[in-house]
Amino acid sequence: MKKIFISILLTVSFSSLKAQSNMSEDYWNDIDFNDSTLISSKMLTNKIVSYLYLNSFDDDINHFDSLSKRGVDIILGKAKVNMSVYEFVLAFLLNGYTNMGKSQIVDYLLNYPQLFEGEISIAEGHRLDSISEPYQLVNVGAKAPDFSGVTIDGKDYHLYDSNVKHIIVMFWSTDCEYCHDFLVNVRKNLDLKSDYELVTFALAESPEEARKAVDKMRLPGYHFYGPLRWDSQAYLDYHVTSVPTVFLLDGEKTIVCKPYDWIELKLYINRNK
Repeated sequence: MKKIFISILLTVSFSSLKAQSNMSEDYWNDIDFNDSTLISSKMLTNKIVSYLYLNSFDDDINHFDSLSKRGVDIILGKAKVNMSVYEFVLAFLLNGYTNMGKSQIVDYLLNYPQLFEGEISIAEGHRLDSISEPYQLVNVGAKAPDFSGVTIDGKDYHLYDSNVKHIIVMFWSTDCEYCHDFLVNVRKNLDLKSDYELVTFALAESPEEARKAVDKMRLPGYHFYGPLRWDSQAYLDYHVTSVPTVFLLDGEKTIVCKPYDWIELKLYINRNK
């Protein structure tokens, strides 16, 4: 499944993006953030994605994060003139950056950028909290939701009973080549017999299809299939909206990293050896 930011970005022509490459505050002149009808149109989301893409793109992950936060500040600073629009934009950004695996930016968004004490009502605060709550539950630093069940090959598994140093929890799809590449890299590069444990949840047409994919990749670990697919309990508990979605847990079952891809996972592991 394509990430929400990327799928919307594809609706904006390359020529229009190139023409807007030297963006300034004037970029937002045609948007009236007081207008609540923006919520039901793609105009605002298209402009947000274009603005963040052109003003945040950088090969250095830390530079990308800092540029993204600056862009988020500008957008939410304008959106707060209408709390309905602010709430919509916040939810859109949380979903997008979560799908991208950008946990630092998600953390930043969960502090409600550009809103200061006394600026919103109690009711508005409650609405913001209801938007952010699912992300708080699976944010870096949070205790991972517990899980127990029977794997596709009949093994009983209980997450909180595991005693390994690190657990990789991955949500994937059998028709996602990117997911397969990620899993194969994990198998080839990490010790899945002692230091790491692999737990996966597959989107597939049947448990047999999931089992064949796991066997083909020669994946050790514990692998699950949920007949309810996106409505399976694990997907709901971990707030999974796209695949691949990956969580790295420590021995205390705390979420320590939510990598976007294998390279980001490898960088985290190398930094924290």
